[in-house]
Amino acid sequence: MRKDYEILGIDENADEKAIKRAYFKLIRTHSPEKDPERFQEIRAAYERLTEEKDQPENSISIEVPADDKFAESMYEQIHQLMQEREYGKAAQTAKEGMKYYQEVECFLYLYARCSILDGKPGNAVKSYEKLVKRFPDKLYYQSELAKAYHLRGYTRRAYTVFRQVYDQGWREIDFLNLFSLCCYAQKKCDEAVQVLENLIASIPPEKMAGWIPELLEAYTGLLALYLDKPYPIRKVVDECSAFLDQVGSRIHDYDDLLIQLYLLVKTAAVTDEGEEIDALAEKMSVFVPDIFDEKEPREVTEAYHLLEDERFSDLMKLTMEAFILQDDEGYSEEEYENFMQDDAILCQLEAWPKQRDEIALMQQEYPCAYDCMKDVWDIITKSKGRRSLLKDAILEEYGKKERKYQSGHYYELYPEKRQGMGQVHWDSQEDGQYVRQGKKVGRNDPCPCGSGKKYKNCCGKNG
Repeated sequence: MRKDYEILGIDENADEKAIKRAYFKLIRTHSPEKDPERFQEIRAAYERLTEEKDQPENSISIEVPADDKFAESMYEQIHQLMQEREYGKAAQTAKEGMKYYQEVECFLYLYARCSILDGKPGNAVKSYEKLVKRFPDKLYYQSELAKAYHLRGYTRRAYTVFRQVYDQGWREIDFLNLFSLCCYAQKKCDEAVQVLENLIASIPPEKMAGWIPELLEAYTGLLALYLDKPYPIRKVVDECSAFLDQVGSRIHDYDDLLIQLYLLVKTAAVTDEGEEIDALAEKMSVFVPDIFDEKEPREVTEAYHLLEDERFSDLMKLTMEAFILQDDEGYSEEEYENFMQDDAILCQLEAWPKQRDEIALMQQEYPCAYDCMKDVWDIITKSKGRRSLLKDAILEEYGKKERKYQSGHYYELYPEKRQGMGQVHWDSQEDGQYVRQGKKVGRNDPCPCGSGKKYKNCCGKNG
């Protein structure tokens, strides 16, 4: 149990609010698509810590062997092991029950449930598939199968089942939350928006106080989707504002999630000219001034001000987002952060020296942001004579990640640079196996950037 708290990064005395807050913060950083092992670990820890509050067998009818003392004894033993958090032993006992009673429903379900809690979603998948086949009218089993697929990393299968259950009217909050993540992973942003809107609509105003982290996560997701693709934002902003009014000071129990939402609202306010989003940003500033003043570094504040400064180009603003603001938002995993930073550097190298005056202006008026970016500016300004080699060194891995994320700016701004990059082959429609084109640079080879150092001591130092 101590390990579960450590996985979520919280103290052993943490209450339900702290557990939920930590969970929702972590799943944004470690999604099942980009970091499946870590996601499984986080999800299993969360489910174990909240297990006693989630007993679905109380709300569905489960077939138990009638008038069989041995079956009743095994059933009670499994529940006792679950209370003691001995999920591996509980799963093994349930498996024995399946052998004795030919996979009767109660033992098949408990084996699936305990396998999830034991961090073995692959075993749970097989059991839930059998339950769905035998009890097609029980939507609960279908919803659990969708979650198990998602947890296991079977994203496309998960999406299919999520969609089927959703279309049949299943609106359990945790189900909707995971379904929205699955939609986003499948690049079905319109459906992700629809699911999150349904999640919000499923919670009546008088019950919002009991679902604050889920609602903060939903509004954060909607605003993130809005920034990725222009959806109608007015309704979302109005509902979010009403939600803040409804829960009042209780929102401070979830400061970390509140700050994530606030950062997205501020970013949306820069890109949207509507009065509603400005009003929401102002309202949130009343909720978070003490928190934000303590936790927001000066360079982050300056970076947001720079985004609103018309003297700076879009290139400078996307560079700020990649290097300063992205880490602070808390929903991008490390590989994606590195990709966006490489993307910004490539764009800067192509544009140089046009942005020289902007860098000087930043140093003068936004000194903290400039100091945070000084290493980047040194790379750009001191690349004379080796700019092409530096770009080639970055592009070696950039092409692979660009195909994976499809969200960079470099090829969008310079489409001709995609020409002649060679063919990249993948072994499936998932992440697949990348096949390198050209010779790999050895650790002891001269660095392609032209520095004169060995690759392992230069560009390959953090590889």
